Amino acid sequence: MTDKGTQYEHQPVMLDEVLDMWFSRSDGFYVDGTFGRGGHSRALLEKLDAQGRLAGIDRDPQAVAAGEQLASEDSRFQIVASRFDCLPDVVDQVGRPIDGLLLDLGVSSPQLDDAGRGFSFLRDGPLDMRMDPTQGESVAQWLARADEQDIANVLYRYGDERKSRRIARRICEERNERPITRTLQLADLIESAIGRGEPGKHPATRSFQALRIHINGELDAL
Repeated sequence: MTDKGTQYEHQPVMLDEVLDMWFSRSDGFYVDGTFGRGGHSRALLEKLDAQGRLAGIDRDPQAVAAGEQLASEDSRFQIVASRFDCLPDVVDQVGRPIDGLLLDLGVSSPQLDDAGRGFSFLRDGPLDMRMDPTQGESVAQWLARADEQDIANVLYRYGDERKSRRIARRICEERNERPITRTLQLADLIESAIGRGEPGKHPATRSFQALRIHINGELDAL
């Protein structure tokens, strides 16, 4: 896979199965609530006729740019730069009931592959994790100000991390010595706090998931 500006070659997972469940009529109105790079959307557009409509929603600026490119190619499609909880506004704007809604939740491959976005514990980059880097605070900024109990609660609630208190304590100890600003810095810190854990699973997996969900308000949007 390569990311060249707004072009990202990515094969959506279970594409045929998703289309079978998502598509019902060729003249319908559909919403791709997590547009990403538009793999699912492009495939659905091939099944729609001239009366069909598709709206894509995403708050990642790179995904929005990809959506704008698709909208310039196909007038049946529109991109909305927002969280998918703007859905009622999209329905009101189009003035039609939705025939199919798709939500492909979680972090996308382009986001994981770009170290500069800060989602991956396997690549060194700034500790950000915001779906929209122009809005809100980064994980690094939140960890710098949150109290130990709040950090532990987030790790446990959104990551089912049983050793959340130990990790939170270690984070607070570390930030008293130096700012926590890099992904590998945090990943190494978590490993030092709880050890390797499950075979084949990085010890930072649950914590990174929890911090991403929290910083983006993902469950609130859902």
